Amino acid sequence: MAELNEMRLYDTGISHGPAVLPAVPAMWSYSSLKEAETCPRRFALARADYPDLWKQRGYPRLPNLPAIKGDVVHGALQIIVTALITAGCVSPRTADAVTVLRDLGGYTAVAQRTLDEQLRRLDGNPRISADRREQVDRALSDWLPEAREQIQSYLNRMTLHPHPTPAPAGAPTRLPLKRYPIRGGTHPERELVAAHLRVKGRVDVLSVDADGAEITDTKTGAEAPTHRDQLRLYALLWTDDRESNPDALPVTALVVAYPHRDVVVAIPTEAELAELRAEVAARVGRADAMVAADRPAAVVGEQCGACDVRGLCDAYWEGGASNTVDVVDGGWYDVEGTVLREHGVKSWVLRERRTGSDLLVRTPHPSFTLPVGEQVRILGVKRTIDPDEADALIASVTSSSEILSVVSR
Repeated sequence: MAELNEMRLYDTGISHGPAVLPAVPAMWSYSSLKEAETCPRRFALARADYPDLWKQRGYPRLPNLPAIKGDVVHGALQIIVTALITAGCVSPRTADAVTVLRDLGGYTAVAQRTLDEQLRRLDGNPRISADRREQVDRALSDWLPEAREQIQSYLNRMTLHPHPTPAPAGAPTRLPLKRYPIRGGTHPERELVAAHLRVKGRVDVLSVDADGAEITDTKTGAEAPTHRDQLRLYALLWTDDRESNPDALPVTALVVAYPHRDVVVAIPTEAELAELRAEVAARVGRADAMVAADRPAAVVGEQCGACDVRGLCDAYWEGGASNTVDVVDGGWYDVEGTVLREHGVKSWVLRERRTGSDLLVRTPHPSFTLPVGEQVRILGVKRTIDPDEADALIASVTSSSEILSVVSR
């Protein structure tokens, strides 16, 4: 622990020990900058090290099905598009493209391999029970036919621009993600960097010709104004990245590709780019200061319900978590309190910390136990109102609920 003392330690108050807070990022991305601005503490705790919990970086993430689905679609598109442009295809609907897809095993096979890769990342995660892992695997396997349709829909709207010098037969279907001058052709998953701003971004599809670059960002969820903001930042990165864009080619189109339609975003003017450049520089400076704090500030609000590190945040438990009495029947919430005693084969009595009220906690099976005499935080309980005892406070724990032990101070 001698090395840890030289670092910024954050006392989580949870039994798995202290968090070693991360350093200020060398480079910011659109998403990381936005996350730090939304809640600096969430940003820091999510990326901190937890040496008493596991050896990997960051706080273990719970499976987020929409995010995993998005990663699968993006990953499959990268593999297929790279293979198509490597083979010199100009469209996924040509005869030679059919041959490429057959060699890859087809859309579903590519999606399955990409899904398997995503699921392997869950291995060893101490926050995922065997039951929850099985539920995740089953849900994502059932979703694969829909993934195939999405991948086809995106590809069918694409116009591919093969590189001037086709790759030799047998070349890998994943291009190396190193930085180099990006000239003619379609380039999937290309990183753009504005070094002077310390901001980077990975463009889903970058198509370059003599006139300039078309930037396409693939979104698997609902449309949102932030998607347009992200593309405007990508336009700035392309403009300022002299390593990737040494010829100073302009942006000719910005496109957000949704599952069933494309949305064209207005290209920023030179004046708008200058304004955006100044705005980004200021945001980076503020984010640096917020993340570098010994105790990064917590912003409590509606976003806390989806926060992966809310179990570690005292600010959330003081003013963000709901009291049982205020939760509607069937509502999901988090509860903190001291386990008083076992009530029955599948129930326990817990005294809520903030209200002092006794709460009957029902568990899914007899082997699901709570530590008597200890203070716990339970993430994901379901409010239950018994018609015969309307005034009784009752909550149900499920197999996906998470229980954290609070350390006595």
